[in-house]
Amino acid sequence: MGDDRRDPFAGMGEEPVEALGLTNGLPGGLARRPRGGRKQARRPAEKRRKARQVSVTFSTPEIPARLRALALEWGLLAPDGRSPSVSAVVERLLVPALEAAEAGELEPGGECD
Repeated sequence: MGDDRRDPFAGMGEEPVEALGLTNGLPGGLARRPRGGRKQARRPAEKRRKARQVSVTFSTPEIPARLRALALEWGLLAPDGRSPSVSAVVERLLVPALEAAEAGELEPGGECD
């Protein structure tokens, strides 16, 4: 069996991708977004929240579970009304200790017990 197939792009005179208009980018659904980019600009609420946000990594996974349980026990829920508001519990527990540390009433320390 011979290879007598005809090249459909023969005689076009230029690169097939250029002739078909594929060099200007891929069709919408196939184009990749740049990594780390957003589709839409940050909303005003996201901008306001960023100044108040901090990420904390605890020494054990038990601590976040305990914070969630305490939030549920105290009836502190996130704005969605279903999930526990860990932020409210952390703020309630942290603010008195923070004020004591700022007043010099707490000894500086590295590791927790």
